[in-house]
Amino acid sequence: MGEVNIVTGLSGVGKGTVLEEAMLLADKDYELINYGDRMLEIAKERELVESRDEMKKIGTETYREIQKEAAESIFEDAEEKDVIVDTHAAIYTPHGYIPGLPKWSIEKLEPSKIIMIDADSEAIWNRVKDDEGRSREHESIEHITEYRRIAREMAASGCVLTGAYLKVLENADGQAEKAAEELVKTLRA
Repeated sequence: MGEVNIVTGLSGVGKGTVLEEAMLLADKDYELINYGDRMLEIAKERELVESRDEMKKIGTETYREIQKEAAESIFEDAEEKDVIVDTHAAIYTPHGYIPGLPKWSIEKLEPSKIIMIDADSEAIWNRVKDDEGRSREHESIEHITEYRRIAREMAASGCVLTGAYLKVLENADGQAEKAAEELVKTLRA
């Protein structure tokens, strides 16, 4: 069985950039799996959605089924290789926040570490406020602050359920390479 590590972060925190850089720096081959992409593939196969933005409108029960199926699929991939799961600890929907890693998913994945990429609320706001082409859920700096707090709480809950380590890494403006170096050190530990 390979090792599963989970990397979370809000939209606009620079998680993708940090992960991309870390994959170049890592001295070990990891398979990087985006949990949301896996869920989207399943939802498209079921002809429920056409885009990622539509995922938030799926009914709760169906959403849970898709989360479970995606976790099972990722678990199967991790049976033969080390995996980094790129996801969100919390997801903001029109109905409120839902866990990105609910009990059934986090327990199935059994991560060694949950690593949260974070940034200052104002920095996140400045990164996303003029973002064209992607639907972002951030309404204000205050909302981002609330969202960050809830995401930390949900990530910590995942650690309580699985015994995984929790590490929070700061991705300050212009410091993605430094955050990537810290991520690689954390993965090696």
